[in-house]
Amino acid sequence: MIGMDGTAAQAAFTEFLNDRNLNAQQTRFLEMVIDQMTARGVMKDSALYEAPFSQLHAGGPDELFTGKETVVDSLFATLGVAHSGLSSAANR
Repeated sequence: MIGMDGTAAQAAFTEFLNDRNLNAQQTRFLEMVIDQMTARGVMKDSALYEAPFSQLHAGGPDELFTGKETVVDSLFATLGVAHSGLSSAANR
C-alpha cells in the first residue's frame, strides 16, 4: 500500500473542509494535501512548503492561513495522526 485510502484521507480532513471561514485558495490547499496523502501516504511537514503547495502561496501554510494559526496547528496535528495510523498499519 503506497497511499492512504481516499475515503480515510477525506475523513481525516473533513473538519477543515467544512470550515466555511476558509477562502477558495485555503480550501484548495487542503484538497491538495488530501490528494498527496492519497497518492503517497506519508508526507513530511516540510512538503507543505514546497511545490505543488508553494504554487498556491510562496509563504507556505503559515502565510496562506494568516490569522488562522489554529488551522495550521490542527493541519500538522492531523498529518501526524495520519502518519501514525499508516505506520501502525504497515507494522501489522
